[in-house]
Amino acid sequence: MSLQKKATIIASFCAFFLALCKLIIGLMSGSIAILSSAIDSMVDFIISAFNFLAIRKVAQKPNENYNFGYGKLEAIMGFIEGCFVAGIGIFIFYQSVLKIYYQEEIQNINIGIFVMLFSLVLTFCLVVFLSYVAKKTKSLIVESDCLHYKSDLLTNFATLLALILIYLTGYFIIDALFGIIASFYIAFSAFKIIKKSTSLLMDVALEENKVEKIRELIKKNKEIISFHHLKTRKSPNMNYLSVHLVFCPIISLYNAHKISDELEMSIRKTFNDEKWDIQIHLDPYDDQEQEETNENSFNTTKISSK
Repeated sequence: MSLQKKATIIASFCAFFLALCKLIIGLMSGSIAILSSAIDSMVDFIISAFNFLAIRKVAQKPNENYNFGYGKLEAIMGFIEGCFVAGIGIFIFYQSVLKIYYQEEIQNINIGIFVMLFSLVLTFCLVVFLSYVAKKTKSLIVESDCLHYKSDLLTNFATLLALILIYLTGYFIIDALFGIIASFYIAFSAFKIIKKSTSLLMDVALEENKVEKIRELIKKNKEIISFHHLKTRKSPNMNYLSVHLVFCPIISLYNAHKISDELEMSIRKTFNDEKWDIQIHLDPYDDQEQEETNENSFNTTKISSK
């Protein structure tokens, strides 16, 4: 079993256990903050379970229907999860405002403090583990999962601190104020993961420093006269590159192909911690203008025919 799958399974079990504990204590104590945290953990459990299924699908090889595989499924799940996290933030904000309006008090604060302290420690360990897996595997799904539990870690800490302050001061409004602060942080974190997922779904190009490095690698080979149509895009688990290389017309196909293979290998070695899908087109002369003219003529003809 892959490390990503193990991470999502562990996260699912932890989230379900925490959600159950918080729900019971939240109902006993009447704390909106604890109940909100319980809902947060239950949503995390559901999403982690879906993430496990998504990772299994992403691991499948390309087929005749999906020639490039299922890599974008990670971005789709990241977008959905970001929306879920944003919804949690809005819900916590709403419940906190109601708490202030109705001036509700909390019962059994001691047991609430205990369960939130336990939840804080367990969630912290889970966040450390998921952060390690996300960095090692570069999985957007695991990174999104980690975001959930980071937001959960914040709400756990805020809830625990609020309960302690309420215990010491008797001001129950503190519970709601901490909930409002946590809701803004959660919404901001969700926006970042939504933005990243959207860029991947829109076939965002590779970072400019990577593209510039690729240009340098191409220019190093004196047999390559010029190049054009350099295009890149990335998915959560793969970088895509296509380029047209221009050679001297008298170069043999064997040598041109060998040079393109060497270029491809140098790109993979330079970025050896990333997976690549590289398509190189060999040109005997610079036909960029001709290709653009043909493409424009084709598009014009296609539009006219409609």
